[in-house]
Amino acid sequence: MILVEQFRALRRQVPLMYLMMFADSAFLAFTAYDTVSPWWSLGMPALLAVLSAVRAAFWLKRRGDIPRPELIPNYLRGTILVAATLSFAFGGWGLLLYAEGDLMRRACIALYIFIGAISCCYCLQSVPRAGQAVLLCGAAPVTFCLILSPDWSLRGLGFNILVASFVAVRMMRTSHAGFVEMLASRSHMAAEQARAQGAEQRAHQLAYHDPLTGLPNRRALAEALERRMAPDGSGASLGLLIIDLDRFKSINDVHGHPAGDQLLRDVAARVSAVVGEEGVSYRLGGDEFAVILDGDGEGARRIAHAIVNAVMKPFAGSELVHHIGASVGISLYPQDALDLDTLMRKADIALYKAKHSGRSQHCAFEPMLDAEIRRRAEIEREMREAMKTDAFVPYYQAIVCLKSHEVVGYELLARWRRAEGEEIGPEQFIPIAEECGLIDTLMLRLLRRACRETRDWQVPISINVSPTQLKDPWFSQKLLGVLIRERFPARRLTVEITENALIVDAGSAQDAIASLRNQGIQLALDDFGTGYSSLQHLQMLPFDRLKIDRSFVAAMGRDPQAMRLVLAIVTLANTLELPVVAEGIENAATAEALARLGCAMGQGFHFGHPMPVEGIAAVGGGVAA
Repeated sequence: MILVEQFRALRRQVPLMYLMMFADSAFLAFTAYDTVSPWWSLGMPALLAVLSAVRAAFWLKRRGDIPRPELIPNYLRGTILVAATLSFAFGGWGLLLYAEGDLMRRACIALYIFIGAISCCYCLQSVPRAGQAVLLCGAAPVTFCLILSPDWSLRGLGFNILVASFVAVRMMRTSHAGFVEMLASRSHMAAEQARAQGAEQRAHQLAYHDPLTGLPNRRALAEALERRMAPDGSGASLGLLIIDLDRFKSINDVHGHPAGDQLLRDVAARVSAVVGEEGVSYRLGGDEFAVILDGDGEGARRIAHAIVNAVMKPFAGSELVHHIGASVGISLYPQDALDLDTLMRKADIALYKAKHSGRSQHCAFEPMLDAEIRRRAEIEREMREAMKTDAFVPYYQAIVCLKSHEVVGYELLARWRRAEGEEIGPEQFIPIAEECGLIDTLMLRLLRRACRETRDWQVPISINVSPTQLKDPWFSQKLLGVLIRERFPARRLTVEITENALIVDAGSAQDAIASLRNQGIQLALDDFGTGYSSLQHLQMLPFDRLKIDRSFVAAMGRDPQAMRLVLAIVTLANTLELPVVAEGIENAATAEALARLGCAMGQGFHFGHPMPVEGIAAVGGGVAA
């Protein structure tokens, strides 16, 4: 750094120094013109002028050029050598003129030489050694002649020049030290600025990029959309894709966060590869990503379809192969929204629809989806209010022995009596209760009320359990707590579990089932034949009965294949000594056919609709005499 700045200072000052030397030589030659030969009065200054011009041209050629740092020391050493040589020639020539002159001319010659030397020193102050060489070779000889002169005026001038030379050397050293200090300060300041810029860039990187995947983050997405979306809809068309990974949480929980983090990085790379140059990918947080695409809805749907297919392919980990999926919601500007918040909300609505359509799907926003979301939000709000007023009531549907036609139990079903008298079935509010976290409270409240209403009945009751409840490690304790407080025998309660609940979190489900079974609660495998039917579930878990899904029962009369499936399920259950309950029996012919196949029990509209406790009491069913 110092060498470069020394070179730059020389490049600016050296041509001026040679101009000063040429002028000083001309004045010196004019002073001694008639005392020496033409060679010494004209030839010598001409030679010095030529040498000065050559060196000045050398430096002028490098006015816009900085050589490589390793070459600069050579230039500086050359400058010191040339300065000493020319100063020696100039000083020697001046000394010759001094010897031939009278008193006045000697004083003038000495002053011209000193002025020239001092001027060169100041031009060479960035290279102190060169300045010292000029004083030593150029001014020192004539100065000593002045000091040794018999004339006191010349001797005084010599001592004055000696003192001035000493001061000049000290000033050059001080100036050079300040020059070096200034360069060091400038270098330190440049380093601090570089560090500040680096820190600013890192802060920007952290503020606008996800540190795990390297993708731009939610803040970057918002600012990108705000820049491109005009409130009047005049901006270029774009599509927003919101991507949510399916089954990612189970991988993160089972295999740990390092495996989950690597999977997120792999997903980010795969999504970015699919998007390519057509858009920009973002990570919003957790297992949620986003993509901004140029163009219309057709291109957005094409990319969304490609993303779904890409994420469905296996991800090879260090030890395991992971299988996940992706659901994608699409909203378009300016068709669906003209502002950021609305565009994001409608993409989320479309994503919600995609997830509830079976996952690993993509869905574009439609106005009817917005109305559906608002309706669900209104139902959720009403549900929370209804929970406070016990508007949810238990209904009971009889389970009948197909041979004797006697009631052998009741299934507890939830009904919602709204303020205006309308009853809402569980198919509408149960999914919403699961999503908003109300299902546990709802089920336990219904069970508490059912225990009170059916405590004196002769037959057991059964209740359905949501998959989300089985993931709660305290679920079995909560259920047993209700039975104990209501003094309801555990052996008279059957908990119905779907196979899908076993797939969601098999470990938690097994723990909950074992805890319930140890307390004497009966277990039924519900909706057998649909979803992920597996003999492993029957082998590993202590179920007390199977329930055949209503879809098979309803199709028995018209579909021989359904009849064969029902026969296979009944035969399997009888082999395992598990009683079978058939759901959805709506006529006597179906009930008789199931009895012939060996099905033990059934329920459905043929035996009676679900009724509140008052209706059951009116017909005398289930209540002790």
